[in-house]
Amino acid sequence: MTPGTGDAAALRARGADSFPSAHQPATDTDAYAPHSSPTPAAPGSGPGSHPEASTLAGRTWWTVTGVILVLWALRLVEGVTTYPWISLAVVVVGLWGLGTVAASWSPAALRVRPGTRRTLGWATVAMAMGAFVLWSFLQVRAAPGYGTDEIAFNQYAATLALHGIDPYTRSMAPSFALYHVSPNGFTFTLTGGRVTTLSYPALAFELYLPFLALGLATQLAIGVNVAVWVLSVVLAYAFLPRHLRPAAIVIGSLSVYISYAIGGVTDAVFVPLLIGAALGWNRFVTQRGPRAWVGPVLLGLAMAVKQTPWFIVPFVVTGIFLEARVISGNRGGLRTATRYLAITLAAFAVPNVPYVIANATAWVQGILTPMSSHTVPAGQGAIGLSLFLGAGGGSLTAYTATAVVVLVVGWLLFVTTYPRMRGLAFFLPSIVLFFTARSFGSYFVTLVPAALVAFATMDHARDGLLGPPRRLWRWVAATGILAGGGTLAYALLASAPLQVAITGVRTTGQLATVQRLTVRVTNRSDHAVHPAFSVDTGGSLTAFWLVSSGPADLAAHHQATYVLLAPNYFAMPAITGGFQVDAFTSGPASVATSAAYLPTTWHVSLQPDALNHLVPLGQQITVRAAVLDQLNQPVHVAGVPVYLGQIIYAQRGLVYGEAVINGGQPGQTPVSALTDAGGVATFEIVGTQRTADPVYFEANLVNPAQFYPYGYSDILSVRFGGP
Repeated sequence: MTPGTGDAAALRARGADSFPSAHQPATDTDAYAPHSSPTPAAPGSGPGSHPEASTLAGRTWWTVTGVILVLWALRLVEGVTTYPWISLAVVVVGLWGLGTVAASWSPAALRVRPGTRRTLGWATVAMAMGAFVLWSFLQVRAAPGYGTDEIAFNQYAATLALHGIDPYTRSMAPSFALYHVSPNGFTFTLTGGRVTTLSYPALAFELYLPFLALGLATQLAIGVNVAVWVLSVVLAYAFLPRHLRPAAIVIGSLSVYISYAIGGVTDAVFVPLLIGAALGWNRFVTQRGPRAWVGPVLLGLAMAVKQTPWFIVPFVVTGIFLEARVISGNRGGLRTATRYLAITLAAFAVPNVPYVIANATAWVQGILTPMSSHTVPAGQGAIGLSLFLGAGGGSLTAYTATAVVVLVVGWLLFVTTYPRMRGLAFFLPSIVLFFTARSFGSYFVTLVPAALVAFATMDHARDGLLGPPRRLWRWVAATGILAGGGTLAYALLASAPLQVAITGVRTTGQLATVQRLTVRVTNRSDHAVHPAFSVDTGGSLTAFWLVSSGPADLAAHHQATYVLLAPNYFAMPAITGGFQVDAFTSGPASVATSAAYLPTTWHVSLQPDALNHLVPLGQQITVRAAVLDQLNQPVHVAGVPVYLGQIIYAQRGLVYGEAVINGGQPGQTPVSALTDAGGVATFEIVGTQRTADPVYFEANLVNPAQFYPYGYSDILSVRFGGP
């Protein structure tokens, strides 16, 4: 039923002028007051005091903000030795944080003027973001290489574009060396190849062009990431209602966001655009003129940076239609929604037009690369059940099907329950992407700042006319659960064609890494497959390992032994933690995982752990090597051989020590001793000659089956001198 013209006129008049300013939120803070009596305006005088903490929730938010500032100060301490001037920032930021906590709960805050409160609030934003910039500087100086291929691709593409070269027609492979991307930072395909084509829309790299034109190239992409994240926090703080503003500082300082920004995840670039698009997004229904264009234009530009914002469009456009039709009927609603979509697509097209004209095929292939390049499954979403628990893995396509079902069902629920789920318009894509075969953590959290702004600044003027949810929504939910649950169940139950077991390892000794693996692979399917292997450590895949021996194609229902060699140092897992071998096939797209291999369960501890004096030549010292478990508890097992080695790490290289261990020959290394009933091996050491450098002693265990050393102790340095 279409509302009458009187209702429509009232809605237009009310909606057009009801947008709150940054200082007058849509929902007054007093509505959240715990009592009906007037609520005090704010706490605090002095550094860090804020008027917006006038309610219990507001005071709590500002308290957390103060703690965040203290944490920023603690983060910056790591740089004070190299850059002493940072100690000033540590003191100022830490003190401001403590003052914020104190002022948030101080009755003296009532006497602070509103203008002063706003100034102090913005000063706190500046403190937090200034600390973030300083911390980012320290991270870049410590590890200047780019952490991901995506950020390297974007800067390299911008460099090509600056010289008039279409980056969609060129390989991005040179960017790996140019920006020092770790070999483990590449994106791999199921066959072990690397993705080397530009994989994002044009604005992803065009943003760098003005800076490159000015000659600013060193660490440019990281600098842009940091700058846009600061802008995101500033915008969120400005747009949120007063009682929620501290949330912008808190969320913007969480380790997951700042690590992504500095680590090379380019999602940060579209966040300020999305925040602008989310601000009062459903007011487009009643707005006219240039002001109405801001939201869809910013959404289109966000889509021109990366593919994640694409999934927001169906929800927002549908919401625009549903709200507009209560004013002007279905036709009017369709016109309004079409206008919004047209503006969005036009804004998306503008940065991409030159490359579409130059080579439309290359451009389309480039922006669809993440969906069409058969990349390896990875991430922290539902796919983790296959990657780490070994559940299913036989059909990676089933994960894609699950995501499609969740998207469709989510959209149908959005429609049938509107406006109940309206506040999730900018967040629902995160739930969809949780079920894809590549479901990284950045997909789940990057949309949160924009979603918060969208939720807090929506126009509720038409809520009474939108009506309650349709009864149909229960059927949609039930059907969706069955459909999505069915596809996900298939993904988790479809057996991978391969079965993998680690049967042998070869390590690098004191380097404490694994450089060769022997695996037994069984093909349980009815057709031959071509396996490719990688190693997973801590949820990150390494570069694909080289097959030293084993058949290239494993016949149906056959078993074979493969010897795998690490392709580089970065791909070698440490023996101090667990790892697993992943076997991939592209026909069908599948993944099989071995059981976790734990090379190290015990380790050795030396006592004493330090000798802070010269040991005279000929004087015997006793060193006890205790075998401990993973929780540093003694292992009471007798007869375990412990090996103690000696070496001198001199300035010009390694020098053999000349100490005598357990009555052996001078310089003999290593020397073994068996543990007693308490799990302790004893070594008697005597120095035989003075040295300019200490002699370093280190103990380890040896695996009795694979014969690799492990469980290395800390190093004990001994200076032999005296008479």
